[in-house]
Amino acid sequence: MSTEGGFHPGLLGPFVLLETAEHEHLAYEEGQASGVLYADAEKVSLFTRRHDMIARRALSPERSAYFIGELAEELER
Repeated sequence: MSTEGGFHPGLLGPFVLLETAEHEHLAYEEGQASGVLYADAEKVSLFTRRHDMIARRALSPERSAYFIGELAEELER
């Protein structure tokens, strides 16, 4: 994801969306001191909406490869 454009929901920290074999939807959020697994539909929905917002702003695979290459070149300098 580009660093341009300011704030986006991905800056709030990492999370994982999960679906069990029984099709139960869960969200896992991890912080520096703890991790929390959510099964509450309202909380899982919040993380699903955040994921959707992040996906809409994400770069294409081709643009991502170019962006990573540019960052790598900057680090080599």
